[in-house]
Amino acid sequence: MSDLSSRLDTLLAAPAATAPSYAADGRLYFLCDAGGSAQVWELPADGGPARPRSAHRDAVAFVAGSPADGGAVFGRDQAGDERVQLHALPPDGDARALTSDPRTIHGWGAFSPDGRFVACTANDRDPAHTDPCVIELANGRMTRLLEVQGPHELPAWHPDGRAVILSTAPESFRSDLLQVLLEGRQAAPLTLADGAWRHMNPRFRKDGSGFWLLCDRERDFLGVAFQEATGEAPRFLFTPEADVEKLEVSPDQTRLAVVVNEGGFSRLYLLDVAGEVLERSTHPAGVITKITWRPDGGAVAFDLARPTHPGTLWLHEAGAAEARRIFAAAEAPEGLRDWATVSFPTFDGRDLPAFLALPAGEPPEGGWPVLVWVHGGPAAQALPNWRPDLQMILSLGIAVLVPNVRGSTGYGRAYAALDDREKRPDSVRDLAAAHAWLAAQDRFDEARIGIMGQSYGGWMVLSAVTEQPQLWAAGIDYYGIARWKTFFEKTGPWRIGHRAAEYGDPVRDAALLETLSPLHKADRIICPMLVAQGMTDPRVPPHESQQIVEAMRHRNVPVEYMTFADEGHGFLKRDNRRAVYLGVGNFLARHLVG
Repeated sequence: MSDLSSRLDTLLAAPAATAPSYAADGRLYFLCDAGGSAQVWELPADGGPARPRSAHRDAVAFVAGSPADGGAVFGRDQAGDERVQLHALPPDGDARALTSDPRTIHGWGAFSPDGRFVACTANDRDPAHTDPCVIELANGRMTRLLEVQGPHELPAWHPDGRAVILSTAPESFRSDLLQVLLEGRQAAPLTLADGAWRHMNPRFRKDGSGFWLLCDRERDFLGVAFQEATGEAPRFLFTPEADVEKLEVSPDQTRLAVVVNEGGFSRLYLLDVAGEVLERSTHPAGVITKITWRPDGGAVAFDLARPTHPGTLWLHEAGAAEARRIFAAAEAPEGLRDWATVSFPTFDGRDLPAFLALPAGEPPEGGWPVLVWVHGGPAAQALPNWRPDLQMILSLGIAVLVPNVRGSTGYGRAYAALDDREKRPDSVRDLAAAHAWLAAQDRFDEARIGIMGQSYGGWMVLSAVTEQPQLWAAGIDYYGIARWKTFFEKTGPWRIGHRAAEYGDPVRDAALLETLSPLHKADRIICPMLVAQGMTDPRVPPHESQQIVEAMRHRNVPVEYMTFADEGHGFLKRDNRRAVYLGVGNFLARHLVG
């Protein structure tokens, strides 16, 4: 379909700019995929034009500006295998590798206050455990501070530079903070580990007398808190009835920049250090993934993506009436369809949140076909983000419903717990409720409703087409889990403990996990399916997709299988995205549009 191919090329030609991070000299680093995959770019402090600073086929995962000069550190893996290696980028010139062990995952942490060291985690000692380490930038020498059990992150340094702050993450809704001394290499708890609460994003006073953080202790939502001393309960400062997702302290420590998740839409606020709102930034409705203070403390830069525009960079200057856009790699194509917030009733009387996007014009006779898109996670949230694949699908005359079924984040801890363990089938029942809500409206065609999801969302798709086979006209599964037993046997060992806390223990809950495995019910699938898989995926390895494809082929159920040798858990390279999106578009044109 040449028209579809042309529309897709137009959409993919609109690159995104994301993840801004200021360096000490005022230059702004960020990621931009104008060259086909996300690479490091910079906006010079003197206002000159943006320029690329890296050029690789594989995407860069993050970039962080130095607090000491105009340099940065970034990380990238090989072909999506998630074994991230760190690179030091000087203010001018080429990057040099800080790590070069392709077997090891290096998790980014933070710069030391003087910019001479960086903290990271590494699982070279044991793939299942991420130890805290420090790297000296001048020579690349790495020092392991401690041997720990399980997954950890390094979100900050103590302001005196003599300790790093270690964050535990044994499960999705629990994180505790510890302080690890560089000398003596001893760990001591900073937060009270007396419950399954989240203590996140610590930002210290310069004198070390306490720190701001995000916390949900005794609350349904994350709020801004301050902790005066080690081992004390944090004191809440700012507690909207929504999750506060980002927190950064101004260089002079007189203001806090925070991002609040308001029904999936991000909103930037400036607070004083006591938590009082000073400014609510005026900016377009969309999704913010990163905020960063300008070194002079006069402004906050942030990225912003919307359903009708890829990521762009914005600046909110203190006291300004509204934020202004400071970089866009390209303007968005014309005629894109926006998302509206909706809700639909489900089996237990709840109204579930969702986004709905409609094709242009009036519905055809009999109504529009619909694609229900299910997010992964499950501890995640579908957001009103830039999605060229969904815009392509809308251009085919297919409506799109994006639900946040029970178990999604962004609506409180209690909502996120509604699908835990033996309650997991209830989230699949929510998909049947979404179908019923669509089918009850004349503008949609009940007989042409398909379903699509990725990762855990792929498991949701496979569960829907096996538990509710009569409902779905077509299914698309991106690297979904077909059988929990084989998933736990083959997923990256560093993920097993954390995933077991969410899904169930692979030994103790083996019987439950077998019941929840769509592979055992594959004989119920009657709709055509498209399955797509990155072959270096360490999270949901290819075996999961291969099993469900073989089961369908054995029964002669129509199935298309697309594989990508140089992609992991997601399709990040533009040529690969073009191939898989075009495959999806042609598949839906045949099976939903007809």
